Amino acid sequence: MLIRRLKVDYFGKFYDKEIELLPGINLLYGENEAGKSTIHTFIRGMLFGIERLRGRGAGSKEDVYTRFLPWDYPGAYGGQMDIFLDNKTYRLQRSFHTNDKSFTIMDLDTGREVKLKEGHISELIPGLSESTFRNTISIEQLRAETDAELARQVANYITNLSIAKTKEVDVEKAVATLTDRRKALESIPYDTKLKNLLQEIEEGEEKERKIDSLTAKLKALEIKEKKLKEERDAFKNSSSNNLIKRQEELMDELPAILERFRTYQGITEQDRQLKNQIEEVENKIISLEHEYKSHRANIKHAQEGGSVNKNLANNENGSYGVNKEVDKGLYNKRKGLLLGLIYIGITVLIAIVGGKVTESLLLGTGLFIFMLIIGGVLLYISDKKKREAVYSMEVEEREKYIKISVSLDNNKELLGQLRDRRAQLEDSLDELHDTIMIYMNNFIYEEELTLEAMDRLKVAISKKKDKIAKDKEELDLQIDYLRRDIDKIRWELSNLEDNEIELIKNRDNYAGIKQKKDENDIEIKAINLALNTIKDLSITIHDGFGRELNQAVSDIISEVTNGRYQDLKVDEKLGIKLEWKDKYIIPDNLSAGTSQQVYLSLRLALADLLLGKDKMPIILDDSFALYDDKRVKAAFLQMADYSQVIIFSCQMREMKILEELGISFNLVKL
Repeated sequence: MLIRRLKVDYFGKFYDKEIELLPGINLLYGENEAGKSTIHTFIRGMLFGIERLRGRGAGSKEDVYTRFLPWDYPGAYGGQMDIFLDNKTYRLQRSFHTNDKSFTIMDLDTGREVKLKEGHISELIPGLSESTFRNTISIEQLRAETDAELARQVANYITNLSIAKTKEVDVEKAVATLTDRRKALESIPYDTKLKNLLQEIEEGEEKERKIDSLTAKLKALEIKEKKLKEERDAFKNSSSNNLIKRQEELMDELPAILERFRTYQGITEQDRQLKNQIEEVENKIISLEHEYKSHRANIKHAQEGGSVNKNLANNENGSYGVNKEVDKGLYNKRKGLLLGLIYIGITVLIAIVGGKVTESLLLGTGLFIFMLIIGGVLLYISDKKKREAVYSMEVEEREKYIKISVSLDNNKELLGQLRDRRAQLEDSLDELHDTIMIYMNNFIYEEELTLEAMDRLKVAISKKKDKIAKDKEELDLQIDYLRRDIDKIRWELSNLEDNEIELIKNRDNYAGIKQKKDENDIEIKAINLALNTIKDLSITIHDGFGRELNQAVSDIISEVTNGRYQDLKVDEKLGIKLEWKDKYIIPDNLSAGTSQQVYLSLRLALADLLLGKDKMPIILDDSFALYDDKRVKAAFLQMADYSQVIIFSCQMREMKILEELGISFNLVKL
């Protein structure tokens, strides 16, 4: 596999950093704090991911997640890595953030995503695990030694191969050691510890669920309390609720409306009385007009029969004159009587002159004259009585007529005044009616303005006021109840605030014990498998493999030490012994540089064994700090044939040595 390109989106101090890598040796140079370890960790993270430690491990030196969390953009955490494998180019894309964790692999030749069943890189690169990576191809400064986990992997690998024995393997001792180890592993009470922790975890999780439920309930109650307080404030501060303010103002106007209704009732009574008065006056006018017409008819009838003429014309003195027709009749009668007397007088005179007067004539004439005088007197007396009767009737009729006429005029004037007054009252009634009805319609619907309607209005407003008061009281009660519930929940939450820490602690303990148990179970299974394999293949195990591994490591160490150490033995625990003057010594007895060379040789040999010959790039992070120039040159000459080597260094020595050796390399300055 070749790493062709690194694209650091957000990782540690780097943002949008791109690095191109080539086959052969790549030298990534940078001074201290330049980010070499960051890029090294990024490569490892792109292959295997980065898990965030919990509990006490969080924030410690071993907490790689927190250590390389982006400085400027903690919400973004990830990048890309292009690799070339089996003649195909793949792009690994990974997000490390716990809230947005993802890992995808895309075939850049086809554009298709490579589906991984379990999401492990070993599905694409068989045999590659994080342990293998750390113990073989990835070598950090002063950490060339391998750990026990790799030893178990190699042991399993050896057992699976079932290759022949070597002289370094003591089968009986191995069986005894494995048996003792299995007993020790089986005696550890992991199940009891896990059961107790699991019960505590379940209780803690139940408390967490309760916390979540209480928190959600608390939030809902606080939102409800806020709304209720806003409603209550709307009541208290009417400026924030114009509708309530208007309703209260209208209800406060009820006494004035009731007073207006009483005024309306009073005016209505006045209007009723005026109406009755008008009807009475109208009836009286009709009666007077009837009398007026009747007197006119009487006058006309009297006028036709010689009676008094009821003429309404007034003289200058205000009295009414005698009918001229009556005066003319009396005049004619008096004229006839006078003419008779004159005629008799002339006749007597002619008789006297003619001397024809006799005693009888004189007596008859005197008697006639006497009769005429008596008739005249009687006529005068009769005429006088008639005139007195006429004048008496005239005065009486005149007084009645004047009285009726004046009364009629007065009543007509009164009728006009009463009608004007009623019109004014009706205008006032209409205004009061409209005002009261408009006000009433704010609370109830009524078609007529009646005392019953006003009673219903008072009841409606009373209920409205009671409802508002009740609503206010209800709001205060609800707020009080909510406050008690909120305080109760907060008190419960305060009692549970340490639960999360305890739960995390128990989970961490459970995970640690579970991991140990799993490792314990795996180790027991491995021991059982090893024991069974050793029993079945005790003679053949390790021979071929041990010889192959010993030879591979011996060749490497001989090359890097210029033949100083040629024979190297590796036991089943990856313990190393070097031949020195017919003796085998452990690397710890040698110089630090030599010891590092030995372990480097073992790593390279195991990488070829477990991953395939030159299958993966070799990554060296300041691994030559304890090497002298001679050892560095030997190491470079040894790795010059590898398909890809990535060297992180803070010194220029490696570049100078590569130039001296004439080995081409790709320089990347960080």
